[in-house]
Amino acid sequence: MSRLKQFTLSLFSGYLVLGSNILYTLASVPLALHYLGKAPFALWAVVSQVSGYLALIDLGMSGSISRILIDHKDDRSTGVYGQIVKTGILVGLAQGLIILAAGAALTIPASRFLQIPPDLHRDFIWIMLGQSALVSVNFSCRIFNQLLFAHQRLDLGNYGSTLATILSLGVMWACFDAGWGIYSFLASQAFLVVATLAVVWGSCLHLGLFPSGREWGTLSRERFKEMFAFGQGVFLISVGSQFINTSQTLLISRLLGLDAVATWTICTRAYSSLTTLVWKVMDFSIPVLSEMFVRNERDRLRIRIRDISILMTSLSVLCGTLFAVANGSFVRIWVHSRAGWPVWDDILLVLWFVACTLMRVHTGLVGITKKLLFLRFIYLLEGSVFLLLNLALHRMESITLMLSLSLACTLSFTLPYGLARSSDYFKLGWLDLLAWLRPSWSFTWRLVPLAAVVWWMTRHLPDRWRLALNLTLTGGTGLILFFRHGLDSGLTREISAKLPPFARRSLMWVSGSFPNPSTRLP
Repeated sequence: MSRLKQFTLSLFSGYLVLGSNILYTLASVPLALHYLGKAPFALWAVVSQVSGYLALIDLGMSGSISRILIDHKDDRSTGVYGQIVKTGILVGLAQGLIILAAGAALTIPASRFLQIPPDLHRDFIWIMLGQSALVSVNFSCRIFNQLLFAHQRLDLGNYGSTLATILSLGVMWACFDAGWGIYSFLASQAFLVVATLAVVWGSCLHLGLFPSGREWGTLSRERFKEMFAFGQGVFLISVGSQFINTSQTLLISRLLGLDAVATWTICTRAYSSLTTLVWKVMDFSIPVLSEMFVRNERDRLRIRIRDISILMTSLSVLCGTLFAVANGSFVRIWVHSRAGWPVWDDILLVLWFVACTLMRVHTGLVGITKKLLFLRFIYLLEGSVFLLLNLALHRMESITLMLSLSLACTLSFTLPYGLARSSDYFKLGWLDLLAWLRPSWSFTWRLVPLAAVVWWMTRHLPDRWRLALNLTLTGGTGLILFFRHGLDSGLTREISAKLPPFARRSLMWVSGSFPNPSTRLP
């Protein structure tokens, strides 16, 4: 199967997963607010974030194993591939046990630190224990996803995850109706974990991704050292990323209370889905880009990084603009005006979204080369500065301030570092890298003023009409502008070359260009 087809299948299936998650969110939040109320719902959001920190026990080994498998997947006869798989299985089992123990030990201290109300202490402890057990099981079986990642077949796991997510929503609803309360979340997650693991395990067996016979090799201390050395850097990056991207919920719980946590969780749900939609482009490109690096296809790698930079930046502008003009109305309709915040918070989130998108492309390239260097510390530095500034300014009690600090820290640390490393690898200046984004800049200055006018003209309409008009006018015009101005002309031709005739004609009309069907990817 060609690289393009593998990438397309992975990306398409990834969007199916995203769609199922959006459906799950759209249905689960109103259900939870109806059956539980605001405080228990916020409690589940806090537990979810705490369990995310338990995942740091991974120590970067999951990413390390996935990346090193790509180095050796083309030659199993040496036994190195089997060594990595065997080591990965043992590492996953050990980490699963550690997570289970750590989750049990942290339940009571965490409830006190996060100032959980006394009447919710018992629920918090049991939910934490259950969630820790599920994370433990997931870790113990990570080798299945690592194998699918290395062989560019994440699409199989994604199909299973999509179906399991939709079914788990039914499990949650049934449990709510049966009076299980907040434990309905736990039952839904348990079903999701077990069903998804069954699918990825079966996929690995079907594709023959496990070593056979002598291909297993023997356990090697040197191989473990290689994994751990790269994993240490990935771990530090993960810690910093957690501080940067997920610490807001815990900080709000500590500084502003559970009501503010519920507001944050609800008002950023659409944002989280949009970031996932855009960032999946890079996430599913990593196996292909890593293979290019391993095979020393430097020119192809440079072209693809440029194309991905343009595509993701323009997508983040389009999705971010839609979020800014529609989120307020969407939230009020979704939860019946039980949560909301000012529009400038939406704008700050969008600016941070665009900055993080560009940053992820260039720091992702660093991870592909496996030469992390100071990248191991720059995330941690940014996250630490963000936390310290929030704690120092906690008396201001402002989500707006927290978002401003998030944007400022990304612009000051990880984004310039990522640009510097790409500049060094490709032997290009910063201005050359930013010049790649000319289509994105052209698209932005056309779309944003138009969206602002539509938002202003619909400000007095009822929320349902306002949401529909903002999405229709801004989204429809935005898509046309995206294909006409937001992509490089060469990338548009390459996309059109792979489309069936009817889709190629549609793209020709939307983009105002005449793609050459004979164009092929380099």
